[in-house]
Amino acid sequence: MVDWKGKTVLDVGCGTGNLVRGIVAKGATRVIGLDYADPAIQEAKSIPYPDNVEFLTADIMSWTQPVQFDVILTLGTMEHLDEPDKFLEKISAFLADDGVILIACPHFLNPRGYVWMALATLLDVPMSLSDLHFIHPWHMKVWAAALGMEAELVTTVDRSWAYGPRLLKDFDKRLRNALRDAKLSTGKVDDYMKYLNYLVQYLGLGDVGAGYDGATAFYRLQLKSAA
Repeated sequence: MVDWKGKTVLDVGCGTGNLVRGIVAKGATRVIGLDYADPAIQEAKSIPYPDNVEFLTADIMSWTQPVQFDVILTLGTMEHLDEPDKFLEKISAFLADDGVILIACPHFLNPRGYVWMALATLLDVPMSLSDLHFIHPWHMKVWAAALGMEAELVTTVDRSWAYGPRLLKDFDKRLRNALRDAKLSTGKVDDYMKYLNYLVQYLGLGDVGAGYDGATAFYRLQLKSAA
């Protein structure tokens, strides 16, 4: 999605810095990895890294930085935040006029998503204690437009989580936990898992959904003038 050579990059929610190291190896000139969790940053710092990498513990919503970046990454972060639209507005302020924001977040236009949207909307069943939002492509487009940007759904990945064996393993545990959290009966979970097993076998992992049916979506956001 990006030619990293010569780019300045900000990774928001960098965790222990694996992606940061990969980006530098691809030729980025400067990369800042930022995360709210200090233990993750300390682990990132404990592994040798080049001089053009900086790891910081900070809350992005109060962080200031005079430099603008060619690329801003945030992978698996927005769905955990109270106000993802405000988060997007904040990080966009650090983007160069011809820069690009790359976002990865869970994607729900697949069997995994259809189940959870029904449970969450009809029965107030939480997906997990840490995922606060179901972010759909139409949300991303509206949030981007409010900032004078365009949002493109480039692709999806993690299809096994959406259609395959990982879906079955995850749901066998997650459904029971979520229903208990919502104080609902778990007595029918085994029957529902039988249905999901048949569904997964029937759909397979072929070309269902023309490449946009994975469990994680990757978005590319740019100013309209740069798109």
